[in-house]
Amino acid sequence: MFPRPKGEAFFLSSRGCRLSATGLQSNFAKTRKLAGLDNGKPLRPHDLRHRFAVTRLRLWHQQRADVQALLPLLATYLGHANYSDTAYYLTGSSDLLSIAAERAFLDGGAA
Repeated sequence: MFPRPKGEAFFLSSRGCRLSATGLQSNFAKTRKLAGLDNGKPLRPHDLRHRFAVTRLRLWHQQRADVQALLPLLATYLGHANYSDTAYYLTGSSDLLSIAAERAFLDGGAA
């Protein structure tokens, strides 16, 4: 059931090889349907990466962490060598922007 990987890919076929783009899309569609996530706009694999990145940033802001210092860690989580590749996933959601603005106000008010 869990093949010995023949490479370093994350998504593997039943033979342990990297899934093709078509194989990934097909299996992702089946999984989406099985999980009941086929309502409205179809979910894509990259949507999960975006959601992960934005959620991680939101949690760091809520924890009052040094988000700028943690951005290289987020890039590592996403498998990026350059921050510019990570910035693509960081489009602001309303909740993230609200949290960041509130934190900036509070941090500025405490100084």
